[in-house]
Amino acid sequence: MTVDVVDGIATAIFNNSKQRNPFTAELKADLLTLVRDMQYREDVDVMIITGSDGVFSAGGDLRSLNNMDGRTTSGDRRRIYQIHDWFQPFLNLELPVIAAVDGAAYGGGFGLALAAGFVLASENARFCSVFGRIGLVPDVGVMYTLPRIVGLQKAKELVFSSRPIFAEEARQLGIAMEIHPAKTLMVAANALARRLQAGSRDATGAAKVILNQSFNLDAKALVEMEAAVQAVMMGSTYHKNAVRDFLDKKPLPFDWERFDREEKAAE
Repeated sequence: MTVDVVDGIATAIFNNSKQRNPFTAELKADLLTLVRDMQYREDVDVMIITGSDGVFSAGGDLRSLNNMDGRTTSGDRRRIYQIHDWFQPFLNLELPVIAAVDGAAYGGGFGLALAAGFVLASENARFCSVFGRIGLVPDVGVMYTLPRIVGLQKAKELVFSSRPIFAEEARQLGIAMEIHPAKTLMVAANALARRLQAGSRDATGAAKVILNQSFNLDAKALVEMEAAVQAVMMGSTYHKNAVRDFLDKKPLPFDWERFDREEKAAE
């Protein structure tokens, strides 16, 4: 994996395209290192993840599963849990994460894309919970994220069938937010990143963590969490400056409608 940071936007690229960017133990270790680094960097506001050469990630390396000699069920459970220790920190990373998916996002790659939060797909993108084809259940958090995006019944259909989901269906299901030509996919991802960057990183990060818990909390607990976080945000410099600009009738730095107008005018 390579990681570059330019003007507050971090771009992580899976760069083992000769093997279709497999979701290996090495990649998972790199993801944990990446998340730990991004969480505390003051110079990063948004992160983009993508794969090289037209492949996001084709999933696990089956060669690593071929040799089962001397392995036990309990040992495998501990090993799988350990090498997935990147998932929770990645899911709750307190900044926006955009997955730019070109080509296959299968198995673990599918799970990674779902956990990102925003998925932009190329017209060549295809997604698949492929685990059932080899007698496995989904991991990498797929059974947590997928039902929340597509609903329980559709998630069961996609998991049980292990069938591919092509770009347009992915958009219709809410798996992908937008579809772009492959050659302009990263342009679109960076454009979205720059928009998100104009907002408060602290407020966006806090809202992300609360939203990720919204299916697990009752209304009382969620409202209490909102109130506690809101009290902190109201004391932030970003909020105070935005209120002052609004009262002074100055343009706010974060205005999605204005971004839309400016983008349309530039076409």
